[in-house]
Amino acid sequence: MRHSDTSARLSSAAKACRILTNTLVLLGLVSGCGQDQPGSGGPASGAGTGTGGSGGSGGSVSWASSGTSGATSVGGGTAETGGVSGRGGMGSGGSGAGGSASRTTSGGNGGGSGGSGAGGIQGGGGTGGAAGGGGNTADAAADATGDQRSEADGARTNDAVAPPDAAPGDAGPGAAQLVGRFDHMDSTPAAFDWSGSAIIARFNGTGASLRMDGSPNQFAVLIDGIMSTTVLKVTGSSSTYQVASGLAAGTHDLVIWKRTEGNWGSNNFRGVDITGGQLVSAPAHPGRRVEIYGDSISAGYGLDGQYPCTASQDNQNHYLTYGAVAARTLAAELHTTAWSGIGMYRNYGEDGPSAGAMPAVYDRILASSASSASNAWNFASWQPDAVVINLGTNDFSSKGDPGTPYDTAYLSFVRNLRQKYANAFIVASIGPMLDGANLDAARKHLQAVITTRAGEGDSKMSYLEFPTQSSSDGLGCDYHPSATTNAKMATLLVAELQKQLSW
Repeated sequence: MRHSDTSARLSSAAKACRILTNTLVLLGLVSGCGQDQPGSGGPASGAGTGTGGSGGSGGSVSWASSGTSGATSVGGGTAETGGVSGRGGMGSGGSGAGGSASRTTSGGNGGGSGGSGAGGIQGGGGTGGAAGGGGNTADAAADATGDQRSEADGARTNDAVAPPDAAPGDAGPGAAQLVGRFDHMDSTPAAFDWSGSAIIARFNGTGASLRMDGSPNQFAVLIDGIMSTTVLKVTGSSSTYQVASGLAAGTHDLVIWKRTEGNWGSNNFRGVDITGGQLVSAPAHPGRRVEIYGDSISAGYGLDGQYPCTASQDNQNHYLTYGAVAARTLAAELHTTAWSGIGMYRNYGEDGPSAGAMPAVYDRILASSASSASNAWNFASWQPDAVVINLGTNDFSSKGDPGTPYDTAYLSFVRNLRQKYANAFIVASIGPMLDGANLDAARKHLQAVITTRAGEGDSKMSYLEFPTQSSSDGLGCDYHPSATTNAKMATLLVAELQKQLSW
C-alpha cells in the first residue's frame, strides 16, 4: 500500500512565517509553520520494538555456548561493564563439535568462556565473562537454507539464519544481521518496510550482491563505513543487486539502510552473495538501543529536496534524520516507527479521532500490512533503553489544538509503552515544524502528560522541544526539515539522552 504526500496549503500568514522560520529530520498549516502531510490515500501505520542486548555487570541477557570437546577458539575484546545493556566481548574458550547454545538472564559476572566448533554458536559474555568464537560451516556446499550453489566462480551465499534461541536479528556466524522489524529474524525470506530497517554483514572477499525483491524502495549502501554515491533502487522487477565490487581482498563491512518509509510497500530480504570469499560473523549489536515513534519528520520526508518541491522516493532519506544521526553519535541501535501524516490522536487534515493514528498501528511488524495476529511485533524481543516520541505536528498543524482528546490518547499510548518497556526512559518531544499558538498548545499538553505520569509513579520521562526550523538552514520538500536542521535536532537529542541515561 502506498500514498503520496500532497503539497502544503499555506495561508498568507503562514507563508510570512515560513520566510522567517523553517525546516529539518518524520504536515497543511493554520498559524503554525509545520506541516506533515499524509498522502492522498491517507496515512497508514507502523510499529516497533523487542528485547535483547547482553550486559556487563548488572546487565541484561547474556549468551554462552558449550561444546563437548575442546578445540580452537577465537579471542576477542573485553566485555561491557557498568550495567549498560550491551554485548560483551569475545574471550578465549574451548569449542566442541556442534556446541549447543545456552541462554542466561542474569547479568552478573558474565558467562565464562564459551565456544563452538563446526556449526557452533557464538555467545556474548558479561563482565569478566567471555565468549568463544563460533565455528563456521561456510565451507559446506550448501548454504544455511540448504540452497545448493556453485562456488566455481568464487561466489558464496550465506542466508540470514539464526541459531536456536539467538538474539533478535543476530543471525550468528556467517550470516547477515537484521536491524529493525522483520517478519522473520531467523530465516529468509524476511519481510520488512519501516524506515531505517537495516541489513548488516561482514565478509571476506572482493564484492557482494544483495538478494531482495518486493515493492520499489530505495536504500543507502555503506561499505566499510563509507556511503556509496549511488542509491540502491529496488525495482521489484529484479531480485539480485550488486552492492560492492572490485574491493581489495580482505574483511569488509556492508550496511544496507532503508531510506524510504513503509507506505511504499515491503521488501523481502533473501540473502547476501559474496564474490571471492564468504560471509563471516557480523559485528556485535551496539550495547545501547533507541526507539523513535514519529511522523514524516522522523521518517525523513523530503529531506534531500530543496523547497519548493514535493516529496518522492528520490528525496526521502531516513539515514540523515535526527534520530539516525543521534543513534550513530551515541553508538546505539535504532528502531524507527514513523509514517508521514500520522498523529497521536488525529492524522493530518482530520477533525476527529483517526482510526489510523499511531496508537492503532504502532505494534505492526509491517507498516504496509493491516493489523493482525500474524503482523504483531513481539515487544519482548527488543527492549530499548530510550523511547523518543515526536507526535503532535499533525494533530495541531492543520486543525489547531485538539484539546483533551490529545492528552487522553497520549497518556494511553505512554501507559501501554510502559507496560512493554518497564525500564526505558521516555522522551516526549515536539518540533521543529510547529510555531506560534500551535507550538504553545502542544508544549502545554506534553508537559501535562509528563506531570500526570509522574503522579502515577513514572519518573522516567522528560520533555524535549526542537526549536522551530529556520529558512536559513534550508527547507526540504513541503517545508519539511532539511539535513542541516536534522543535524541540529540530533545534537539536542544526544544531549538529552546523555543527560538522562548517563551515556
